[in-house]
Amino acid sequence: MDIKALCLVALSTALAGCASHSTNLQIGNELSYTSLKEHRDAVRTVKVHDFLPKGAEILGEVSASRCHRNSLHEPPREESVVADLQVSAYVNGADGITAVKIEKASALTSNCWHVLNGTAIAFTQPSN
Repeated sequence: MDIKALCLVALSTALAGCASHSTNLQIGNELSYTSLKEHRDAVRTVKVHDFLPKGAEILGEVSASRCHRNSLHEPPREESVVADLQVSAYVNGADGITAVKIEKASALTSNCWHVLNGTAIAFTQPSN
C-alpha cells in the first residue's frame, strides 16, 4: 500500500474518532424539525436560567447541535442552539434549563464545515 494512502486512512480514522455531536443535529438555522407553534410554546415555557433555582428538580442533560453544511448559507447561531435545547427540554417536561454550554467544533466527517454543540441541564420547578 502506498504511504500516502496509508496516511490518509490513518488521518480519516483519527478524525472520525474525534467527531462527536448531539444526535439532535440540525442544519443551519432552520426550524424544519418542529412546527412554529411547538417551537413558540417551547421557547415561552422553558426559560433559560443562569443558576439552578432553589427547589428545582433536575431531569437530566439535554443536547443539540447545529451544522454549517453549505458555505453559501449563514452559519448556525448560538441562539438557534439554545432554542433547540429549550425544545428538547420541553419535550421532556422541563420548566427551564441552566448551565448552557455551546462549543464550535470541526465536523468534516459529518459533512459539515463546523458544528455548534450545545448542552444544558433541564429541570422542573415545584408549583407554588
